[in-house]
Amino acid sequence: MFRGKLSMSFTRLLTLCFFLSLTACGFQPLYAPHNSRHNTSYPIKIAAIPNREGQILRNNLVDILTPEGAPSHPLYLLDITLTEAVISTGIKKDETTSRKEAKLTAKITLKDFCTNKVLYTHSTTAINSFSIIAENYYSDLTAQQYAKREAAGLLAEKIALLIKTYLNSCHED
Repeated sequence: MFRGKLSMSFTRLLTLCFFLSLTACGFQPLYAPHNSRHNTSYPIKIAAIPNREGQILRNNLVDILTPEGAPSHPLYLLDITLTEAVISTGIKKDETTSRKEAKLTAKITLKDFCTNKVLYTHSTTAINSFSIIAENYYSDLTAQQYAKREAAGLLAEKIALLIKTYLNSCHED
């Protein structure tokens, strides 16, 4: 009985020491909403992206990466090539579609603003699905637009996380 309590106390103490050592080494979670870096503007100019989904993606990225407005002297240029597809996933017995996926794929390229040298490239995808009601074209169209808009928001969060991770790792070196 005594040995079990001692073992449990030791385990708790060891766990506490582990978490305290993480804060001592400068560990900061990137996903945390109250992170001090959350509202930090990065010196990035985000190039225009064609089409409506591209505009939505760019606006979301501007809100996340440069919340204080466009930088007057950017150090980086973020180029994004966006491809979109709507894929039928739910097929009924009569071969009509009952469910679709809106798939947005972004090929991102981070460049040095002055030299135009490519610093980082990556490709990422966001998928959002929606239901099809064959009798109501308007609701299908609205569901598709909403799915694309939500996928663009998710894609913006993924891209921002990739860029923040890259820039934070560069500044640590």
